[in-house]
Amino acid sequence: MKVLVAEDDTRLLKLFSEVFTQAGHDVECADCARTARQKLLATDFDVAIVDLYLGDDSGLNIATLAGYAKPKCKIIMVTGSSLFAKGELFEIAPSVATVLRKPVKIEELLAISEHGVMVA
Repeated sequence: MKVLVAEDDTRLLKLFSEVFTQAGHDVECADCARTARQKLLATDFDVAIVDLYLGDDSGLNIATLAGYAKPKCKIIMVTGSSLFAKGELFEIAPSVATVLRKPVKIEELLAISEHGVMVA
């Protein structure tokens, strides 16, 4: 599985990358929205794990871009925010397959990612 991890917290970026790599997946990382957009446009990812707040930008922009440019890419939005608690993200960005709240259980993130690709 080809995975994009877009996370501005370097500890989480490293953790997510290591876990997916150890599980046998091909991982690319982006620590900002600009890099995430560039990588998303250049590569066909199966899954993108995207932080809702990427520094000065929003992960929603990444999800929207994926919806148009790479519609087969499943977006897993990760956030520590309590905004959008009623599922509004799914209406705002239909490419978002699921939303996980921080702190994320890494086993859950891996299972959801792998399951999402299998049912696609």
